[in-house]
Amino acid sequence: MKQLIVALDVKERSKALNLVKMLSPYVDIFKVGPILFLKEGPKLIEEIREDGNEVFLDLKFHDIPQTVRRSVESAKELGVYSLTLHSAGGEMMMKEAASVSGHPRLWAVTVLTSQATDPTVVRERALMAKKSGMDGVISSPHEIEIIKKACGSDFGVVTPGIRLESDNKNDQQRIATPFAAIRAGANFIVVGRPIIEAASPVDAAKRITEEIERATR
Repeated sequence: MKQLIVALDVKERSKALNLVKMLSPYVDIFKVGPILFLKEGPKLIEEIREDGNEVFLDLKFHDIPQTVRRSVESAKELGVYSLTLHSAGGEMMMKEAASVSGHPRLWAVTVLTSQATDPTVVRERALMAKKSGMDGVISSPHEIEIIKKACGSDFGVVTPGIRLESDNKNDQQRIATPFAAIRAGANFIVVGRPIIEAASPVDAAKRITEEIERATR
């Protein structure tokens, strides 16, 4: 499984599917968030998956445990590869999500990368997520090493806030390059605007893929 996940942070189905078609040689997993999902619905998930691509459904479930469990069941029926929950929902909520047989990979959000935070908070939420049966967490690149040390190298870390040196950081506060994030131990990196808004999304994906390969040598 390739380590680059592309965030389809667009509003139009046609644009999303065009990006999938262009980037599939370099990307196995595409992230669908609330803006695109609410506009295009489950049908888009099916269309992305038609040619063997995987979907990372990023809706950050945060509700009472039973509602989240049923949401995970619905996501499982869609055939998504992975989905997000918010660790702030607590241990019971996450345990209910993990109780779904054959569930997609479950990633718990620690703290949004647009927020500054105490790394201790991230560490505590990551430990709670592991105890609750999550497959890993979503965390900024700055906390990867802390999480791996606390939770073990087998516990997954998915890292947004990735920018090439030449990129604008936009509203992300805690960012890193693809090379730095992979070297720190990220299992997957999530990249949106630096690819989908590039003059050539394919060239941008190639550059990031090259950085990932360099970091894993």
